[in-house]
Amino acid sequence: MIKVIVTAANSFIGRRLCKALTDAGCFVYAVVRNTFSDEKMFYDHENLSVVYSDMEDYQFLYQKIQDSCDIGIALAWNGTRGKERDDRIQQEWNYRRSIDCVRGFIEKNCKLIMTAGSQAEYGPRRTAEKVRETDACNPNTEYGHYKLKFYLDTLELCKKSNVRLIEPRFFSLYGADDSDKTMIISIIRNMLQNAPCELTRCVQLWDFLYIDDAINALLRLLQNENAQGVYNFGSGISRPLKDYIEIMYDLTESRSQLLYGAVEYPETGMVHTNPSIARLREAIDWEPQISFEEGIRRVIELQRHYQEG
Repeated sequence: MIKVIVTAANSFIGRRLCKALTDAGCFVYAVVRNTFSDEKMFYDHENLSVVYSDMEDYQFLYQKIQDSCDIGIALAWNGTRGKERDDRIQQEWNYRRSIDCVRGFIEKNCKLIMTAGSQAEYGPRRTAEKVRETDACNPNTEYGHYKLKFYLDTLELCKKSNVRLIEPRFFSLYGADDSDKTMIISIIRNMLQNAPCELTRCVQLWDFLYIDDAINALLRLLQNENAQGVYNFGSGISRPLKDYIEIMYDLTESRSQLLYGAVEYPETGMVHTNPSIARLREAIDWEPQISFEEGIRRVIELQRHYQEG
């Protein structure tokens, strides 16, 4: 039986990936913070053991797992939103604790490591040209800088230990129970309440990928013995952001005012979110199955439930 360690196992990505792995016949060590108290999240996961460890203790994580393992998946990272993205101290701390985690994976004899990359590693894109994995990385936030440093330093550690490394670089994942701080959830909540929506002009290109499609692609990458390096994660469909806003508006049957242009683009200019996913498609023969419309219907259904509950 393949044994897998997953950090941030209760996160938006982590809890779904743990389920996919156990459904595929793996045994999962699900690493959560010491304060985690929602064990029922994993009740329907066969072959799963919860491991308690805060990030500051990741240098000792391998001591809490008795078995040798096959795969280590590092998802934990703090300060991914708002002002914390430019907090150098916070982001350097994330980097150091994540490197501790990778060393622990290698100590447990993992021969495959997966990290959680970000579009922030590339830096802002001012043109509509699709971003490819071979493009130069010029991050303009501390978050992007330290995510990139983590990948590059992990790559060196893996090469020295004959370990294969996969980094999915996520662009814009979304799902029904994502954080209420995300753009999609916050806008849909406003729309369901018929509250005004203050927006940019929304002419930048955007690519959204539903979480279930992302999990399916992650699992296929882990199962592909030839997969290694960076893979962009998106749907492969890019539209002006305004198109997505109008779809959400129609599906919520909202009466909100859509105040396009109420929010100015930053002084550095408009940024596109437009990944090429050709490398991912080639590696796993994969296509997203959930359209943006279907994904948004799922988001709306859950958000209505929360508001009516």
